[in-house]
Amino acid sequence: MMMRDFYLAGLAGLITGILVIPILKNFSISILYGIVVVPLSIGIVFAAGVLIARWLGRWIRWFFQFSKFVITGFMNAAIDFGILNLLIYLSGISAGVGFIVFKGVSFIIANINSYVWNRGWVFKRDQTSTPPMTQKEYAQFLLVSVVGISINVGAATLVVNGVGPQFGLGGKAWANVGAAAGSAAGLFWNFLGYKFIVFKA
Repeated sequence: MMMRDFYLAGLAGLITGILVIPILKNFSISILYGIVVVPLSIGIVFAAGVLIARWLGRWIRWFFQFSKFVITGFMNAAIDFGILNLLIYLSGISAGVGFIVFKGVSFIIANINSYVWNRGWVFKRDQTSTPPMTQKEYAQFLLVSVVGISINVGAATLVVNGVGPQFGLGGKAWANVGAAAGSAAGLFWNFLGYKFIVFKA
């Protein structure tokens, strides 16, 4: 089981690293051999992190599960930000109604990925006690996710359209600040909702 967690954390890191590249491009940040270095570096950090979290989980019982949730969350954030940045790059739109639509699309795709990883890895119980997916479970996941998307998109929209660019940042950079605010606002709601409502033991 430990090797499975190690490999899945590494895979999540690789996916995250690949999706960080369009974000870096939108910020005009260039890293030598970035297309290789960034995914490999993040993959190694995530794999090592899950091993450390497993060790710490001996004393703090929930810590290992929370670390897998955080790793999955970083990957989902990378999907969310990566798709958002790709849409901004392709359209040149970084505010207004276009931003709201782009943020909604990027969040929904990240949310589907979130369901797959949270059900199959983060909150998975042993093979014999994990029930098959049911309509009730999916409805609960959808309800938690709808609240999550409201929190996420609402906070992001408030920062982007309500506050507007600050600290000398341009529209594209500020759109990412808004996306980060949305992700942070939804983090704890999602963990508690998935753990105690959707995937409760």
